[in-house]
Amino acid sequence: MCTELRGSVPKLPISFTKTLINRAWRTVREANLWSFNLFESAWITPPPVTTGTVTAIQGSSTITFDTTVAVPALLATQTSYSLITQRQFRAGNISGVSGIYNIVSFNPATGVATLDRIFADPSDTQGAFTVYQCYYPAPMVDFFTWLSIRNMQMFLNLGLDMNRAQVDARDPQRSWYQFPTEVVLWGTDQRGAGTVNQSATYQYPLFELWGQAVTPFTYDCYGIRKGTNLVNPTDTLPPEIGEDVVLAMGRVYAYEWAEANKDMSPRSSGPDFRFLMGKAMEEYKRRLIEYRKNDKEKVDNWFSSRNLSWSGYKYGYFNTIAGVAGPYTPM
Repeated sequence: MCTELRGSVPKLPISFTKTLINRAWRTVREANLWSFNLFESAWITPPPVTTGTVTAIQGSSTITFDTTVAVPALLATQTSYSLITQRQFRAGNISGVSGIYNIVSFNPATGVATLDRIFADPSDTQGAFTVYQCYYPAPMVDFFTWLSIRNMQMFLNLGLDMNRAQVDARDPQRSWYQFPTEVVLWGTDQRGAGTVNQSATYQYPLFELWGQAVTPFTYDCYGIRKGTNLVNPTDTLPPEIGEDVVLAMGRVYAYEWAEANKDMSPRSSGPDFRFLMGKAMEEYKRRLIEYRKNDKEKVDNWFSSRNLSWSGYKYGYFNTIAGVAGPYTPM
């Protein structure tokens, strides 16, 4: 595509064609809800760890778990989907209301863990603690928005429209220890930024499950991503998109560059790039309509197969595991 675009405009730097191609590719991605930008993933809540003791000194950024009981308990719950360094620490027992600290490193040999900031609560020697996970990153850095997050076992769709200010007003100490009912944007993952302990999901959107996620559950997550740029020469477009629509938009940007850099001397008069921009834009719009039409069925099937609406509940329902029931509501 870079070579073809370079052939459309004289003197266009070949290195600049990569920028224009990716600029055009982003324009195409943002022009429609494409099936290749729909995703499904999962969050898995690990069981909380409360056995053993911890020593935490006010003003220190490290804490020390006892190696006899606490460390084996922590390692026993560590999995590939929930590392100790993805979890949060609170001083006190499971109903405690201390600050919530991110664990950014953990040494099982010594029991020493590094927090994302200094421990600001009162010092405690061989005290109780809770290690659990209430913050969850989006599955990709180019995450755009959620469509649905479900607790399948409890027959529960989590709320997605509550913000941190609303949660702070209801539960500023995060003391509601129940099954989570809301997914709240926490911010951008900055855990361990600039250190050797930088999070593997650094700069990913980070979300809080509220109430406190201390009961093991699996959450099915459905959402939309933004898509990523082309980087390597072997990168290809999704099968739902042809190179022609990206190149058409790329020529619009290339002709704009050429018009702005055109030599104004009479001997150097050349094509009217403004006219060429218009023709390229017409081709882009025509091709875009074709690809949008062809992809619509895939998008519709994606939504229908995952049943993201509540329409089925109009018949009434009861979940024996969760003890959740709903009335018959004619529509």
